[in-house]
Amino acid sequence: MDKTEEYRLHSIDSIGRLPLSEQVYMSLKQAILTGSLKPKVKLSEVRIAEQLNVSATPVREAFRKLAKDNLVVIKPWKGVTVKGYSPEEIVAMYQCREVMEGLGARLCAERCTEEQLSELQEVCDAGIHTENPEERVAINSRFHTLIAEFSGNDRVADYLADFREMVNRDMYISTSDKTRTISCDLEHQQIMEAIHERNGQLAEERMRAHVRNAFVFKKAHAELLAKQKEK
Repeated sequence: MDKTEEYRLHSIDSIGRLPLSEQVYMSLKQAILTGSLKPKVKLSEVRIAEQLNVSATPVREAFRKLAKDNLVVIKPWKGVTVKGYSPEEIVAMYQCREVMEGLGARLCAERCTEEQLSELQEVCDAGIHTENPEERVAINSRFHTLIAEFSGNDRVADYLADFREMVNRDMYISTSDKTRTISCDLEHQQIMEAIHERNGQLAEERMRAHVRNAFVFKKAHAELLAKQKEK
């Protein structure tokens, strides 16, 4: 059954001259990624429009964009809910992600140009030097996206792009854990070392280990939340 709760959306007044639908989209997307809007929560077009002081039209347009990002589910006659995933779906996603991210890292190490390598290193360094959660998530997403793009395999890049926002939701959780943040930075550096060495096998092994570690952290976090609810 869908859950309901009070929406906590940031004002869109300060985003500038973007179209209203884009502003509403960004506000809702941020709320979903950060957990302010939780999985399975039903989104009311009317209530969101009232809170953000806009008409229903930009809200509907924002819903469609969020659906393309796999962040919400739109069901005719039933409405819109924040996308949730079963434990089985999460396991399956991380299994596929490990394989595809690993392949992307291998191909990137073997194929990327020196210019691309420099850009990738800059992004890696930027992630290490910021503590802002939103910046860290954006930089992490950029790091993984670039590796996929620089693999030269469009299928890898397209496949990983399909669930990048799901990964970003998990990243917001891990940014609140200092130990995982430090480990993540170290893992990124180790991946970069392998890519610099043009060692495709090592780059793949380190990327796959990085994804497995992310899954272990997510699983432990979910188990902790479940125990807290039982108390």
